[in-house]
Amino acid sequence: IQEICKERVILKREYMGNLRLWAYTLSKYIIQALLGAIQALIIAALFAWTVGMPEKGILFSNAFFEIFLTLWLTILASMALGFVISALVKSGDKAMTCAPFVLIVQLLFSGILFELKGVGEKIAYLTISKWSVESLGSIANLNALETKLQQQLPTAEHEFQEIFKFTKGHLLQHWCVLGIMVLICGILTTVLLRRVSRDDR
Repeated sequence: IQEICKERVILKREYMGNLRLWAYTLSKYIIQALLGAIQALIIAALFAWTVGMPEKGILFSNAFFEIFLTLWLTILASMALGFVISALVKSGDKAMTCAPFVLIVQLLFSGILFELKGVGEKIAYLTISKWSVESLGSIANLNALETKLQQQLPTAEHEFQEIFKFTKGHLLQHWCVLGIMVLICGILTTVLLRRVSRDDR
């Protein structure tokens, strides 16, 4: 979230010297994407080691790659959103002020704290966390997991949730949405950076 605004003075000078903003944005994406891949790999590996992997994946026989890819797309989308904020503000302090609010919104509308209905459900479609949580829930096949209540009361029924469907189409759709978010944020970042020539510093 501070990646661009901390370089704003340098960026302005380079932009006035004919820097192509799309190339600058792309360079940031490439570096952060590589770092994100390492982060996703570590998180997925720790999860596999401490908790274990689902018996089978949706697209592959092993769910590790699906979990890794979901985490990586989540990191990419989060990074891209951070770049938008970083391009929008002029200082690192302002960027860090925005960070808690963005994180709270992602948490509230992820669908893991409470069931989203009405306006809340519609707002959730714009958050990264919703698509990420639902993807991971689908890979883990949460609808097939036995709850503690079912263990105590075998007659209790487990409510099927559409958001955790264990199907290829469902997972691919969620991956596509995360990918589109990355693309849209990249375009938005480049457009916002055009204002850098009007900076008063």
